[in-house]
Amino acid sequence: MSTRKRYLFASLFGLVPAILVSLLMSGLLRAQEGEQLNDASMIPARPPGHILDLARWFSGVEKEQAEKGLASLYQNQQIDMYLVTRDELPPQGAEFYARKLGKAWSRSPVWCVVFHVPGDPAGFHVEAGIVEMNPELVDQAIAEGSKRARREATEKDRVMAAWRECSEELRFLHAMGKRYNEKRAENWDEMVKEWIADQRRKKILKVVIIGGTFLLVVVTFVVVSLIRKKRVPKAYQFPETSWRKRYQAPHSGGGGIVASYRVSKIEDRR
Repeated sequence: MSTRKRYLFASLFGLVPAILVSLLMSGLLRAQEGEQLNDASMIPARPPGHILDLARWFSGVEKEQAEKGLASLYQNQQIDMYLVTRDELPPQGAEFYARKLGKAWSRSPVWCVVFHVPGDPAGFHVEAGIVEMNPELVDQAIAEGSKRARREATEKDRVMAAWRECSEELRFLHAMGKRYNEKRAENWDEMVKEWIADQRRKKILKVVIIGGTFLLVVVTFVVVSLIRKKRVPKAYQFPETSWRKRYQAPHSGGGGIVASYRVSKIEDRR
């Protein structure tokens, strides 16, 4: 076998493992993505209350106390907040999972999910949203509430403080957004009223202009007609003919005719 053939054969033999490894890695990545998508689509049903304790981490008293506060938030403030625990982190990540739960379970314009895996060094994760509100403002408010909650001493106290602190931030942000929308609606109503009033003024002004123009034309026509009537002289007036005998004739002819007509002042001066 020639050196060239040996080199070609060795090159092909070396490429086979690389191709196999590449195919294997591609299959693993696709399987992992499919598993994440399937897991992301398998969202649990919304719990009867506001707590889904899959890790069975809360005691009965703790769940009862937290449930009262969360139910009051929903009824009085329209903030739909949930506490969720699991034994392990979901494959797609805590933030993505919590946001998926919030969007699927939300029943009001404001929703929030406090997700925690007991024993996780990263601690709890909070995701929230407010309809027609800038997501950056919502994330900033949640970050402030979470920062205060992480100051608590124990892990469970930090989780309990998380929903309280974050609910306060969301309540304030939601109220601010409502005031802004109400003010904007008031300004819009005022703009509409001003526009309607302006349109009415324009219509009235148009009617006045058209009516005034028509009246001016009529008055001008009457005045011009009267002036022209005064300037035109009257028709000639011929007096009645008086019959007289002349030179034994039955009547005279052509004599004694008097014509009178009106002459303007300018012609009198001439």
